[in-house]
Amino acid sequence: MTTTGRRKATAVTAALTLLLGLIAFIAPAQTASAADASDFNAGNIISDEQFFDGAAMSAQDIQNFLVAQVPVCRSSYACLSTYSQNTPTIAGTAGRCDTYVGQANESAASIIARVGMACGISQKALLVLLEKEQSLVTSSTPGQGRFESATGMGCPDTAPCDPGYGGFMYQVYYAAKQFKIYSANPTYFNHIAGRVNNIRFSPDASCGSSPVLIVNQATAGLYNYTPYQPNAAALNNLYGTGDGCSAYGNRNFWRIYSDWFGSPTVGSALVRTEANPSVFLVSGSVKYPISNMGLIASYSALGQVGFVSQGYLDKYPTKQPANRIVRSDAGAIFFIDSGMKLPIPSCGLVVDYGGSCSPGGYTQLTDAQVSSFVSGPGVTPVMGTTAGGRYYITVGSKREILDARSQSEAGIPAPMNVLSENAVADLSVGSPIFRDSAYVSQRGAADYFLLAGGRKTYISAGSETVVGIPGRSAGSLSSSSLSRIPSAGAAFSGVVRAPGNTTNSVLSTIGRLDVPGGTPVSALPYTSVTDEFLQSYPRAVELKQGSFFKGTNSSSVYMLDASSMRPVGSWEALVSLSPGGNPSITSMAPPFMSTMSTGPAVLRVASLARTASNGTIYIIDGISKKVALDSFDPASEAGVSGFSYVTDAQLAAYADQGTVRLGYELVCGAVTYVAGGGELHALDANTAQLYPLPSTSLDSLTCSALSVGKPATSFIRTPDGSIYVLQGGKKLPIASLSRYNELGGATVGYTSVSARLAALIPSGPRA
Repeated sequence: MTTTGRRKATAVTAALTLLLGLIAFIAPAQTASAADASDFNAGNIISDEQFFDGAAMSAQDIQNFLVAQVPVCRSSYACLSTYSQNTPTIAGTAGRCDTYVGQANESAASIIARVGMACGISQKALLVLLEKEQSLVTSSTPGQGRFESATGMGCPDTAPCDPGYGGFMYQVYYAAKQFKIYSANPTYFNHIAGRVNNIRFSPDASCGSSPVLIVNQATAGLYNYTPYQPNAAALNNLYGTGDGCSAYGNRNFWRIYSDWFGSPTVGSALVRTEANPSVFLVSGSVKYPISNMGLIASYSALGQVGFVSQGYLDKYPTKQPANRIVRSDAGAIFFIDSGMKLPIPSCGLVVDYGGSCSPGGYTQLTDAQVSSFVSGPGVTPVMGTTAGGRYYITVGSKREILDARSQSEAGIPAPMNVLSENAVADLSVGSPIFRDSAYVSQRGAADYFLLAGGRKTYISAGSETVVGIPGRSAGSLSSSSLSRIPSAGAAFSGVVRAPGNTTNSVLSTIGRLDVPGGTPVSALPYTSVTDEFLQSYPRAVELKQGSFFKGTNSSSVYMLDASSMRPVGSWEALVSLSPGGNPSITSMAPPFMSTMSTGPAVLRVASLARTASNGTIYIIDGISKKVALDSFDPASEAGVSGFSYVTDAQLAAYADQGTVRLGYELVCGAVTYVAGGGELHALDANTAQLYPLPSTSLDSLTCSALSVGKPATSFIRTPDGSIYVLQGGKKLPIASLSRYNELGGATVGYTSVSARLAALIPSGPRA
């Protein structure tokens, strides 16, 4: 190689390395194959993009590669796969190499990887350099001397090696640095990129030279490092020797790289400079700016982003920013995404997809570039994405479609291609397309909405089980699409109404509760839905006065009355309010609970209550009435005792029955009872005439709360032991047990009553 020189600063920084990592995913891997001498170009041995890629391989990648080349080391010294040394710390030099921090017992793979990263030289190129100089990569028996001059750095063809560069780490480091010196000072050395250079065939000047146009800095650097090109004889025997004028260094570099890593000269149409992260697409004689990573991914078929000089970029006039609409030299127009091209059959669809058939509306590619893309199906008006979106593409905008049914109802053709989410990223967002009365989720989030009447209604936490999502969700829409649907305001309460209906229905965990008129629920705001939507929920019970319900997010139970929902404060109260003592509680959406007005707590049926401000005692009759007591005795005789103090509001919630008072004769539906001895005793057609008492009608719930004893008879007994027989509307005292038996008392028995009740029946003569 030649002597070393100086170089100017370059911008191979950590940020650049990070960007290379970000965009590396779009570069298709090359497949190595045996080199073909006809592919050798003396002016383009390796591209700048590949040679100056300091992140081409990791230490582990290199170690795996070395072990694959030499599975078993037979050297008494070391092989490259087993070699290690203590490495020094070498301060960085601006524009050449970053600081190299030394390590103890560092492996050859780590040295190669970290030198490449520090100096911005491809680890692949360094491996090839080690092989072409000393066969270190493939040798299983190298001696120490090969490591001392591993890269030939400081080893001119006509003199011994410079001992200042001796040792494996120094050889690799200073060789890499030397290539950066060449790059930083391209005109300081004999071989200059972008010019025609006379390059010799051999150290023997008599072997002659030939003019070579060196097209890039990497190739110029190789010639400055090893200043000879292969002659025809060397190329004709690519894996052997040529003639006396043959030189093999740069031939072998190209051949080894091709064999191991694929073509070293495969370039990219995607380029940028080291100083500026802006990426351009070079096509023909012009360049197009590329505005985002999504577009870079779409053009991945053209190769990885490469680094070029500013002068190289300046040679190409700048056109409009690249888009996804590309045109071949032959005039065919395509939509591209993720390395695939989809033919666009009409200019109308070109416009829909954000381009036009005029030169300013597409990106012109060469036929060779177009052929790099995998052929896909023709473009259609509908595009699906791998993220789950479905879009109607029209006039440069994307209108998200909720589901296939929404698409069909909108009259949009069914065929659809599925591409990446990036494929539609550059299109403006239009109003989504959705059918009426459908649930939808926000893609990427846990939020759900009901879409009805052209508006969206939020499904709040706790309401999911009420409406049956996610099972009933028709699909998902992006947050951008959802933001274009007007909001209904309040969260979904579950109160709905279909066209033509005059009453509301409420969705619950047990199905649809239809609401009769005259209840507070019938006056609640509702969401208009289709009849199909409403009927999709099975009809359960009616939501009427006396119904019990709770929010899904709470254990508090409420009862519906004529004007509000009222909390039920105890299990005893709940049971007393339930027909048969078996309460049925329906779970409702939390917003439903918040829309209802709350009244005072309900009281236990058939309990006695009064307020602190009013001494009147009432018996609670059913769910909505109260009956005043003139005396505790009728209640006691019916089995009700004790009373509670309640608030004015609690008692006022029950309708007062005016002058009606609780008496001893109680009417429960079709059955009339007389209260006595803590129980109710049924009266039949005959016995009813014997008890001339005022009657009080009670609610069936109240009656259910009272104990029923044996039917009443024609005999009564008072607490003092007196027994009477009832005849003709009077009570006749019985003087003796024998007379009682004589009158039939022993057969039918007597009914125990209070003295106050007995006093209400006129007395007659002794029986």
